[in-house]
Order: sequence, then structure tokens, then C-alpha cells
Amino acid sequence: MRSRAVSRKGLNLLIISPARRFPRDKAALKIPIDSSRRCPLSLLFATGLLLVFVFAGVALAAPATSDPPPSGSQIATSPQAAYTFIGWDQLGRMLGLSDKYGLSLGGYIIPEFSSIVSGGAEPGSTFLNFALGLHASLDAEKALNIPGGKFGIEFLESTGGATNEAAGSVQLYTVMDGPPPRNRQELMQLWWRQSLFDDKLIFHVGKINGPGSFGNVQAPVTFGASRFAEGDITNLLFVPVGLNPTLFGRLPSYYNTGYGAVVHFAPTEKFYASYGLFDANGIRGVQTGIENTPSFNSYKLHIGEIGYSWLLGDEKLPGRVGVGVWGQTGELYTPSLTTENGATGYYIFANHRLWYMHPHRDNAGIIGYFQFAQTDANTQAVKTYVGAGLTSVHMIPGRPSDQISIGMAWSSLNDMPGAGEFFYPGIESESTDLRDSELMLQTVYFTTFFFKLGDGFWSLSPALAYTCIPNPGKRPDLPAAHAITLRLVTLF
Repeated sequence: MRSRAVSRKGLNLLIISPARRFPRDKAALKIPIDSSRRCPLSLLFATGLLLVFVFAGVALAAPATSDPPPSGSQIATSPQAAYTFIGWDQLGRMLGLSDKYGLSLGGYIIPEFSSIVSGGAEPGSTFLNFALGLHASLDAEKALNIPGGKFGIEFLESTGGATNEAAGSVQLYTVMDGPPPRNRQELMQLWWRQSLFDDKLIFHVGKINGPGSFGNVQAPVTFGASRFAEGDITNLLFVPVGLNPTLFGRLPSYYNTGYGAVVHFAPTEKFYASYGLFDANGIRGVQTGIENTPSFNSYKLHIGEIGYSWLLGDEKLPGRVGVGVWGQTGELYTPSLTTENGATGYYIFANHRLWYMHPHRDNAGIIGYFQFAQTDANTQAVKTYVGAGLTSVHMIPGRPSDQISIGMAWSSLNDMPGAGEFFYPGIESESTDLRDSELMLQTVYFTTFFFKLGDGFWSLSPALAYTCIPNPGKRPDLPAAHAITLRLVTLF
């Protein structure tokens, strides 16, 4: 699926570990595992309503178009990767709302069915997760005569089960499952974005999604050969492609977004530098997503990133690399119940167009990405992370919107005695340790359909994924997990 070029030159993105890692009694670190796999009636009703909407749209809408004019800077497969909002800002148009005053409305509906076919912590378990997001944004230049200003607000309704816990996955094979409470209504985003000097300097302040700005391997190269602007670096559903596991709990992200401020400096189309300061209370187990106000205390995350983009060779193959460092302040417990004051780490990522099937004619071909991250913090379950993947774009004959993504995520885990029970209590096992490492492999078949509705349009993106975790990391004796996932992303 094609995403509009992000308006931030060179840069345009979740899950926190469920452990409460702040000084308190060891018994208080226990978190009950939600093993319920029943689907609430409201969720079944909403999913049924979505299917009615889908088939009604297929029957009544105008024929699907392969390249409608997108109106948002979103990456469709995951709200974790979005710099601002996921959605096409089409709800207002469907309702007949004029953009004369700069007001845009949009959102998404995402039901996801997952089954742990075998292995993991709960073999044979099935889950239905559901998310509904509604957002509004105001162009301050049109409404208030403030050039470069934009106000945004987003609400989230989310429900589901302990999908990642059932797989025994430390790296988290789906972004649609987070820590309890899993049934939540929250103010997910509330921010002001101010652009100055023709987007060379941008300030973004409020409750925001941190991975949209830092470590975002999914953000495409947007300058130069606009005809072949990269729209989908990868459609993988697992969490590490959006947020590397060394930052779980530290960088606020979907659905536990948090308050922070980001300064982005892009003096040229090719180079950028960003600095962010965030509320890092998520590492203490605070559910920042359902908190409407920020916490002002010693738990903060400082993060900086620089990046560079290029076009390579006669075919102008686009590529991008980013390097980031971070430091978290505040005292936390380690698995040995000693304290550690603060933590630091770094990461590197890159994406690159590897091949054009039809150079200078269309976007068909292969895109690759790579990630590396490391931290010495004993308060983190993951110490070293390596990720990589490939995406086949528009290469299936007669199916120009279909894509296939394959990827791997490997992490070296905390080897302190008792780390398994400390970070992930309640897992049935003869051991209280983590496995020494975890490997996760995933392949996704993804396609997109667009449908006209009156003055606007909406899109439907089915994604079918198979995930193999040969060595689930939450305990050394967990058997290999195999999972099937079907996600339907409806943007409007």
C-alpha cells in the first residue's frame, strides 16, 4: 500500500514490558496473567459490523482504484509506526465537512485474529484483538492564521487478550497486544506541532507516539525520484520492526503513548537531527496510555538521533540510515533486587531499495531493512537486538497492490538468575530464568483495496502472517511457538 510522503524532510514512529521495575517488595512485582480467551460480545458485534461495512463497500462503492490521492502521513499496517495518526483524514469528507477551516477527521478500525497453533506458553489458544482510533487535527494556518502550526488529538478504544504472553515471546510477535489493562479507552495523542523555516525546524510537543520520530526504520525516503517514492518498507506485524526491544517500556508508544517534546532539525533534504525528552514512567509499570496528564519526576528518557538519505546509482535506488543514543534517568530494581540508577543504549537502522524490476517505469522490486541495538542495563529483558527483512513490492502479476514481507528478529536476553520471573511472572515453568536468546521469524502477505464513498474514500488492508519462534524467550523450557495472524486494517 502506498503512504503519502512525510512532510518532515528525511524523518518522519509500544509495547512496554509488564514488569513493575521500581523499588518495591518482590511480591508486588507479580502481575496476574490474563488467560481468558473469550471474545466479548461487543467485540464480536464490532467485528461483524466491520465485515458488513466491508462487503457493503465492495458491493456499493465505485471500483477500487490502485492509486487514490492519499491525504495522510501514515503507515497503514501499524499505528506503532505512525508519526502523527494512522488514517486517511477521510471521515470529515464522508460527513460533508469542508476543509475551509483546516479541520480534518479520520481514524481506523483494526480487528486481529491470532492463534497459537502449537508451542509457546499456551498452545492452542486463540485471541481476537480489536482497536478503534478516531482523530481530529486542525491546520492552525487556516483556522488561526498561525503559519506552520497544527493541533492534533486522538482517542483509542482497544480490547483483546494476552496474545504475546501465550506465545512466550519476549520480542512480541504482534503490536496489537500490550500490558494490562487490555480493555481500555484512552486519550492516545494530544499535541501541537510547529514547523518553521520551510520545515527545516519542527517542534512537536504533547502526548505523542515516540517511535514515529525515533528508530523508525519504516519511514521512507521522500526526496528525489518522487515517482518511485517508497511507500511500504515492510508490512511485518511484529513489534521490533517499529520499536527495538532495548527500548521497550522506555520510549512511549502505541498503545502506551506518553507526554514528551521533540525538536527536529533538517537543514537539507538528505540530513536530519532530532532530540526528544519523554516521560519514562512506563518502565516502572505506569500505564502512560491511560494517564491523561504527564508525570513530573526523575523518570525521564533523553533520546537523540541523526540520519542521512541518498539515491544510489543510475537507477536512483533510495536509502536511509539512522543512528540514535538514549539515556533513561531514575532508579530501578534489577532481577537480583539490587538497584540500578539510570540506563543507556544506542541503536542503528537502515532501509534501502535493493532492486527495481522495471527501472524508470514503476515501483516494483525489493526493499530491505536492517536494525541493531544494544544496552548494558540489567533492568531490561533484552540486552542486544538484531533485525532484518525484505519486502517484495508490486511483483505479483495481476496483483499490483499485493506485497510479501519476510523478517527476523533476534535478541540476546538478560542472563541474571530469576530474570524470567522478574520480568514475566506467572509463566508455568520449572525455571525462573529467561532463555539466553530468542529468535523470531515472520512472513506476511499484504494487500490493499480502496473504495469510494461519496466525496471521500476508505481503504481495507488485509494482512495474513505466519510467525515461528523456535526458542520463546520467557523461559528456557518453552517449546517452539507457531502462530497464525489475520489483521484487517480499515482506514478512513
